[in-house]
Parts: sequence; C-alpha cells; structure tokens
Amino acid sequence: MLLHDVRRRREQHQAAHLDRRRRARDDARRHLQHRRPRLQRRVGRLNEATSDIFAAAVEFNANNSKDVGDYLVGEKIDIRGNGTPLRYMDKPSRDGSSKDAWYSGIGSIDVHYSSGPANHWFYLLSEGSGAKTVNGVSYDSPTSDGLPVTGIGREKAAQIWFKALTTKFGSSTNYAGARTGTLAVAGELYGTTSAEYKAVADAWAGVNVGTRPGGGDPGTGTSFENTADVAIPDAGAAVTSSVTSTKTGAAPSTLKVGVDIVHTWRGDLVVDLLAPDGTAYRLKGSSSSDSADNVKETYTVNASSETANGVWKLRVQDVARQDTGYISGFKLTFP
Repeated sequence: MLLHDVRRRREQHQAAHLDRRRRARDDARRHLQHRRPRLQRRVGRLNEATSDIFAAAVEFNANNSKDVGDYLVGEKIDIRGNGTPLRYMDKPSRDGSSKDAWYSGIGSIDVHYSSGPANHWFYLLSEGSGAKTVNGVSYDSPTSDGLPVTGIGREKAAQIWFKALTTKFGSSTNYAGARTGTLAVAGELYGTTSAEYKAVADAWAGVNVGTRPGGGDPGTGTSFENTADVAIPDAGAAVTSSVTSTKTGAAPSTLKVGVDIVHTWRGDLVVDLLAPDGTAYRLKGSSSSDSADNVKETYTVNASSETANGVWKLRVQDVARQDTGYISGFKLTFP
C-alpha cells in the first residue's frame, strides 16, 4: 500500500509538471500569435518603403528619357484610371490613404500606406521641404513640425538608406530603429557634426520620428529637469519622476513637458503629468498597435488652473506584459 501511494503521488506530480509546461507553452504561443501581426506590420512598412526608395533611386540613375526619374510610384500603371500615380513620396497623403508622418496608431493600417513616413523621409532628405520642380514634375513637401529641411541629394540619401539597411537594420526594426540606424550611418560616412547628419535627423523630425538636433522645440524660459533613471515594472504599478518648481504665480497655458522614456514597446505605456495638487494631465494613452520603441516627446499642457510652485511628477505605468523600460528624463519648461 505504501509503494502504491508513492507511485501515485509521483504520477500526480509528473502530470502536474507536464500540465504546467503545457500551459506555459500555450501562453507563449498565444503571446506570439498576438505579437506576430504587429511585428509583421512594423517590418512590412519599411519593406514597402525600401522598394519605393530604391525604385526612385534606380529610375533617376537610369536617366531614361522615356521614363524620367521622379518621386512618383506606379505612375505608368494608371491604377485609378485617372492618370494619377499609385503613391507620392513628397506628400504620401496625396493618394488619399498613405500617411505623411508617424503617429501612435500607424501600426493598425495596411503596410502600403504606413510606409508613407519612410518614403516622405527619403524625399525630404534628398530634395528638402517646400515647393520644388524636378524633371518637370512639381512637388511641395511639408514637415510635421512645420520647420524646413535642407536636402543632401538623392545619391547620398540612397547610400545612407542602403548602408543602414544592410548593416544596421534587423528583422524587427521599426521607425525609431530606422532613425537610429540611418543616423549611425550618416555619422560613420560624414561625421556627427556634418550637414548630412543634421539633415538625416531633421528629415526624421519632419515625419514625426524623433526630434531635431538640440531637442526640437523644448520651449524657452525657466526649466526644471530630472535625469535620474526610474525603472518601469512590466505590467506593474505606476512609477514617477519628480521635479520641484520654484516659479511663483499660476502655471502657463503652454507648459512644455519633455518626456524621455526608453522602452521596447511604447504602446504598453500610459503617461501622465501630475500637478502639485495631484491633478493628472494625460500625455499619452496605451495602444496595442503602437509598436515603436521609446517615448521622446515634448508635450504642451494647458496648466493655467494650477499653481506653478511645487512638486510636479511624470507618472508612467506599463499596462501590458513582456516589454520593459525606464524613465530616462523628465523636464518642465515654463515660458
């Protein structure tokens, strides 16, 4: 009887162990199935852009008088029957579906349309912003931050993209990663203080990926900053980074909130500004389709109902599992 009980307990233990392994495997499979479509869209948009970028570069290089180089995609197939091209690189939204710049929900749309920011970046880096005529075709390229971009020529732009593609990009590179990779290549080729390096950063800022050298538009005035790292628990409790303002009077209606968060899936994060009296101002909500890395933004908050003096906090919470990160910096600027 004793031996029988021992065997039974062993069998029960083995069965429980196998059940735990099976459940862990099923959980991993479900997580992968949940993440895979987002990863495919994240990579697919850069694949589509790469096709358009190199097609334009080759077309210009071929210098074929019967099909001169341009920044139009599929202009010969007349897919809509009205003589318009399939896509436009100077202003992708002209086709009615593509996006000119990155935004938090871009991961939820078709890769042919979410490739727009990279195509737009290539045009800006090649030709610059504003109105221009190239080979008889008129272009007018905007920027998401309203600031101009000076082009460096398509040969250099194509070289930077090619080298980044072959030496920096990986199977999960997103827009933030593409910015990092192209800047690294520009630094290697021309130096980090060169006009080419600045143009790469400016062009990405022009499509709302990262900021311009010098931090974009942090605002002018009195600033209070905390650069101490604060770990963000995975799917855990909210954490805060604090600054103490010594300003007197009311807070401004254009309070600048600089946020620098390092994270492997920014869509997991909810970010708020907490005023000294505890009032919360939502800066960023969570989004399952926001697959980009990091949050490096300057937000403008109407805090005119608040007292400027006191402790202000940046509150961050990770509301989904698997990805991790930390608050790298928090800055308040009172104009």
